[in-house]
Amino acid sequence: MNYRGAQNLIKRGDEQGLRTALEGNLSSNASNHKGWSLLMLAAVEGSVPVGRLLIEKGADIAAMNLKGETALSIATQKGHEAFVELLQGA
Repeated sequence: MNYRGAQNLIKRGDEQGLRTALEGNLSSNASNHKGWSLLMLAAVEGSVPVGRLLIEKGADIAAMNLKGETALSIATQKGHEAFVELLQGA
């Protein structure tokens, strides 16, 4: 699975589909040409189960996109308090 496919799974909140992809050939640290990681996409959606899965599979919580944003800064900006707490506890 590629980044775009994973992006669609994250937007739908399809935790099981993402789990299957991560157990296959998808890296938990996959990113696009602008440096957006899968964890950042989960932060935009505020999806704690998806974020937890990505962290369990080794996603880098400190990764930055080309604008210098992290999953934490994105979740904070979007007001996803539960996601912020997940990242702060990781």
